Amino acid sequence: MGYGVYSQRFGGLGVTPLRFKNLAMLVKWWAKVNSNKPCLWKSIVTSSFGSSFGRDLMQSDSPLHVSQISPIWRDLNRLQHNPSLLPIVGTNVWKWKFCEGELGFTRHLSLFNSIKASELGLLLATIQLNLLREDILLWSAAPDGVYSVSDAVRMLVHSNSVNPPTWSKVVWGNNVPSKVMLFHWLAIRQSIPVYDVLIKRHILPSSHSNLCVWCLEEVETVNHFLLHCKWTFKVWSDLFSWWKLVWVIPGSIEDFSFDWFYGMGIKASKFWKLIGPATFWAMWLARNDFIFNRKFMCRSVLVRNIKLKTFLWATNLKLCNGSQFYVWENNPSLLCF
Repeated sequence: MGYGVYSQRFGGLGVTPLRFKNLAMLVKWWAKVNSNKPCLWKSIVTSSFGSSFGRDLMQSDSPLHVSQISPIWRDLNRLQHNPSLLPIVGTNVWKWKFCEGELGFTRHLSLFNSIKASELGLLLATIQLNLLREDILLWSAAPDGVYSVSDAVRMLVHSNSVNPPTWSKVVWGNNVPSKVMLFHWLAIRQSIPVYDVLIKRHILPSSHSNLCVWCLEEVETVNHFLLHCKWTFKVWSDLFSWWKLVWVIPGSIEDFSFDWFYGMGIKASKFWKLIGPATFWAMWLARNDFIFNRKFMCRSVLVRNIKLKTFLWATNLKLCNGSQFYVWENNPSLLCF
């Protein structure tokens, strides 16, 4: 599964997988086949495939064969054999409610009645039969027993997600423009289109130079371009000197993101967490301007643009006011008190 389909909490882009939605809706039809509510389409299905069609679908070892059913119902027959669907369609998730009592087993019990007859009798003794009420198929994952596609999708996403990375909160919880936030996420995933990435994806021919546009010495990888290039390192050094700090550049964007957001005090972090993504974005714009427009931006201009951009963001967030730019540009630590 691609990283983009994970929730933001798990380091993804927050896009719900369409596959999960389709499977969850398919399970809803699976539940309708096994319900006791009369309807025309169910009568047609049972008359074509037999009255036990619904019960056969509910078994993990379904006797139905692919050749015996139409393509419309073929996927229904495969639901029980899909390990990723166990949280929502496993045999221990569904149970029948008979009148006023509940039985915690699947409906098809013919293979076990001879062995479990005594246990079944004890269960039936607790049930108060009422011929005026219909049997109901309950979904144990919901408090009211009603199957919900949206709840099923959330369960599928959660059961297929990885452990939340340490940087997920600092990327998606930051108060920067969405495009900057997305660029930061792509940088962590080593997916921004630098030369090394474009050549590996066969977007550029292998004969194309993969050297960094700034230093022309190293391969232009994501980590090199944003962190380790000689020109890039000087930009970071100017920003550290601006805050009167000494810091060692981490080896990757992922490590950088965690260290950058948690390496400052609480009062300074509200400003500091804006500077990192703003620097990434400013360097990327400067690179593209050089490649496509042949306009080179000197380091001092770039650093000043970063200071101005972060000051505007901080002003919009009510962290400071517009009259404090001189203080921000010369001694920003004074605004942290």
